[in-house]
Amino acid sequence: MGEDERRRRRRRRSGEDLISGLPDEVLHGILVRLGCACAAARTSVLSRRWRRVWAHMPELLLDSPSPPPGPAPDSFLNAVDGALAGCLAPAVDRLAISLSADSDLRAPAWRVAPWLRFAAERVVGELCLVVSPRLGLPLRQVPRVQEAELELPACGRAKAIALFPQAEWRLRPPPAAGLFAALASLTIHGGRMEGGELSTLVCEQCPRLTVVSLCVVLVAAADVSIRSDSLRSLWFRAMNTRRLEVVAPRLEGLTLSESVQAHVSAPKLAKLVWRGGAYDPRNHRFPDVGRRLRLLGIGMNSAAPALLRQFDEVGVLSIETFVRQGVLGYKRFLNETKTLPKCEVLSISLFVNRHGLTPAILHLLRSCNGTRKFSLILFDLNDPPMHPCPSSCPCCSEESHRIDNINLESLDEVEINSYKMHGDLEFLEMLSRARVLKKLVINYKMSIIPPETKEVCEKVRSMYRSDVEVEFYVFPDGPDGRRVRFD
Repeated sequence: MGEDERRRRRRRRSGEDLISGLPDEVLHGILVRLGCACAAARTSVLSRRWRRVWAHMPELLLDSPSPPPGPAPDSFLNAVDGALAGCLAPAVDRLAISLSADSDLRAPAWRVAPWLRFAAERVVGELCLVVSPRLGLPLRQVPRVQEAELELPACGRAKAIALFPQAEWRLRPPPAAGLFAALASLTIHGGRMEGGELSTLVCEQCPRLTVVSLCVVLVAAADVSIRSDSLRSLWFRAMNTRRLEVVAPRLEGLTLSESVQAHVSAPKLAKLVWRGGAYDPRNHRFPDVGRRLRLLGIGMNSAAPALLRQFDEVGVLSIETFVRQGVLGYKRFLNETKTLPKCEVLSISLFVNRHGLTPAILHLLRSCNGTRKFSLILFDLNDPPMHPCPSSCPCCSEESHRIDNINLESLDEVEINSYKMHGDLEFLEMLSRARVLKKLVINYKMSIIPPETKEVCEKVRSMYRSDVEVEFYVFPDGPDGRRVRFD
């Protein structure tokens, strides 16, 4: 009989519950599933056996509650301090500390610094620290708070780090000798850094990085250089960057924003997302990138017709485009999208302002013949109804409604996503002429389901052949909104 079995029998004779008799590793698994280190710590009141169990947990998850109700502001910060002080595990697989986004709670930098020092000593897997009160806001719209410095100690054993500090914190990487030797994934969204320190952190202090995501503000205008033999994915947005240099022989995915000039050497680049404003081949250079990509994304307000002409073929072409009001606005839209590279999947986020919807969609299909799947996210700015477009606008011409000059021979799937139930179904009727079309999916997202929904669904179905699978879904607004299918 083994020692564990004898121990369990003694516990049963003493009346101790069976759960408390489980091995520590099993109890740790149970406590981790609570999803909260504070809740796990409260199990210490159950018995003497439980007092030390939570302190050896391999994961510490600390999330502040959303008010109301909730503790006084400092109580969560004190709870974090207490949980880290009580932790006895020599190695922590995961440490996650998060302040609620809808809370007024603020964590000063001096309170956060000891948390990072704990992570530097104990974390061997993932560190996630969220103390920014307004995640997702553009950098220019983040509320200003008092500037403070936050040192980033070298976490030599951490494999993934995600930091979301307050926007005005000055982030200070460790001295050059400090290494993040095991780090494969680094995310920093928020805070201010010097350009040289940012370059040193990524290039020299993180020798094994494969994924980097940066959204920061440089303290002063500066050049940034990212040179890495291991990097495979880079998301870069650093305001005040004068020139960005990227030399990464294994880089496959790149998202760029907020760089005045860019020189990218990445012979294996397969995915490029451009959100950096107007593309100028004199200032933005990709000397060793081929003419084919798996994905090319063009963000809103990124006038990039010259970038589109850099590539002959892409697997997925994703474009966010805004059709401005007026004749000049529509002509600009036509000019910027008149030549698109050949692609298998064309995904368009379309903002229409007063112009006809059908001409804009047909123009995009005309510019990209041979597409297999067409996906449209529609934002109709004609609600409430405004004055119609003048007859002199190209969107009103007979030529703009022609479909005989569009190659629909390969189009077999269409997906429409809209925030409005459209009475104008002309473009759907024209798409029904695609002879190989197999599937049409229409998703509406709205606060209520309009009474005419079923009638519209039946009308659209009547336009298509019986062998075309037509699906309608309505997604009500709200966190609990579940899609409703109309058959």
